[in-house]
Amino acid sequence: MKNNLLSVAIDKLKEKKYDGYFISISNEHLYEFTRAIDNYIIEMTGFTGDTGSLLITRKNCYLYVDGRFTIQAKKEIKDKRIKIIEVNRNHKKIDDIIDRLGNNAKLALNPKRESSEFVLNVIDRLKANSSRLVLDDSFMYKEFKEIKKYHFNLSSAPLFSLDNKYVGYSAKYKIKTCLDTIKDEIGLKGNFSYVTSKLEEIAYLTNLRYKFCDIDNHGVLFDAFLIVDSKKSVLYIRDYLDDKAEKYIRKSNIVIKEYNEFYRDLKEINNKERYFFDKSINNYCIYNILKVKDDSNVINSPLELEMSIKNETEIKNLKTCNIIDGVAITKAIYKIKHTDFKNSELNNEYRVKKFVDDLRVKNGKKQYLCQSFETIVAYKENAAICHYAPSKENNKKISNSSLLLIDSGGNYLSGTTDITRTISLYKKNIPSILKKHYSLVLDSMLNLSMLKFPYGLCGYELDIIARKRLYDEYLDFNHGTGHGIGYISNVHEGPNRIGPGITRHYEKNVLEPYQVTSNEPGLYFENKYGIRIENDLLTVELKDNEFGSFLGFETLTLCPYDRDLIDKKYLSEDSISFLNNYNHIVYKKLSKYLSNDERKWLKKETKEL
Repeated sequence: MKNNLLSVAIDKLKEKKYDGYFISISNEHLYEFTRAIDNYIIEMTGFTGDTGSLLITRKNCYLYVDGRFTIQAKKEIKDKRIKIIEVNRNHKKIDDIIDRLGNNAKLALNPKRESSEFVLNVIDRLKANSSRLVLDDSFMYKEFKEIKKYHFNLSSAPLFSLDNKYVGYSAKYKIKTCLDTIKDEIGLKGNFSYVTSKLEEIAYLTNLRYKFCDIDNHGVLFDAFLIVDSKKSVLYIRDYLDDKAEKYIRKSNIVIKEYNEFYRDLKEINNKERYFFDKSINNYCIYNILKVKDDSNVINSPLELEMSIKNETEIKNLKTCNIIDGVAITKAIYKIKHTDFKNSELNNEYRVKKFVDDLRVKNGKKQYLCQSFETIVAYKENAAICHYAPSKENNKKISNSSLLLIDSGGNYLSGTTDITRTISLYKKNIPSILKKHYSLVLDSMLNLSMLKFPYGLCGYELDIIARKRLYDEYLDFNHGTGHGIGYISNVHEGPNRIGPGITRHYEKNVLEPYQVTSNEPGLYFENKYGIRIENDLLTVELKDNEFGSFLGFETLTLCPYDRDLIDKKYLSEDSISFLNNYNHIVYKKLSKYLSNDERKWLKKETKEL
């Protein structure tokens, strides 16, 4: 089945005499949750995943996805001209693109949708033929502008400012700290600017957020650019501020300007003063306007590590918000476990998704802001698709058999959550292989949760702890074990990460005290079922001695596992002991917020194994 829009793109490619056009699911801020208005790939391919890139050539097209989206892409791609290329730690995307086109080919891309680092690497790979790279930010723009669904107002709500009781420090203090960090690292004197288009950094520095926005609106984050300066900072936004936020921003010595004025002002900065920015998080158009001739103005983000280490206020709030979130998900699981799906309105994935989302809103009350990502509710074989999300039009009927996977999270005034539970819907006779696989995943997750380790280890060094149990059975999962979690921000945050292989930032991947990292091993069997269990872990300090400073994890997430799926023979004694203690804490922290029937059920679910 050929996609008409892709055919138009191929014709336009020939018209412009390009050999290839490369485009990512992205936007000017390189934010991973791309709005519908910025997602060209979904229209040209039918692929609904939130991460991927497309190389359009005159004959074939190549969709680059990682292991989380491979099964999904195979299922959704119907056009035989599109080949799916899995990008993993052994596959370099840039080399593949150039090898397919050849060094003499004319390759075009949108400089506003690719990082400076990526484009510079393409130029380096082309070497003497770098002139064959064309920067084209208008390719297919007219065609997409005419699609009716792309006409909507981005400003759905005003921005509000977070009080210090939620974030710990004022915007003025954070901006000063950011500039001091750059000064200390480079030994600067005099005035200079820090330029950033990264939404997480901008929200962190300004203490501004959206409230009650849907996930297509970036959740709590907002489109913006920021130029930080010791005299005055400039924030470029599409949106408007509520009255309190306006006063707050004014007191923080931040000037508000129109979003579209940013690129023009960049030229002024380039002519007047010293500036710094991170080429891995800012698009190539910014790099190009600033006419960077060497790397003297390029730095690693002065905020990435600082944002990931939660302060005392944030940690206290996170413990509160995980109780609120845990109650909502526990209530949801109780309802699902006691539902006869033949005679229930909750008879498909989409309705369960809405039910879970509505419970969060109801239970969160004044604390709740929005989802931290689109809720995943996947039944049976759909659970093998890591980032599957049902829609009103496309969902699967649920019956009292097989497994249901729910991966969801919330943004609250007191923090961000991310939790996954896999639930048995069997009334009786659960297949023993499901119990085995669930218990192996649970044991893998518990092994990492219990770990004690000396300071200085990186996430990739800890990853084997979560996989050994599966490796022993010749099993594995094709995604990372854990990602950093932002605070009232992006649910995916670096630099902390637990996964196989060394990332390009591996030297900054040392796990630090008071970072929050997810722990989410899984098992996936295509066209059969999938299992994933996820908790959020706070790295904590344990003990200092002559062998080093030892760290461990405190589990923040509070929600029972499915007792029906646990087979003790696949759990170690240490895991059982840890699990019994966790269950005790879950009951103690959550039971007072439940109904009598829910409390009785939770008591059974959390009793000692």
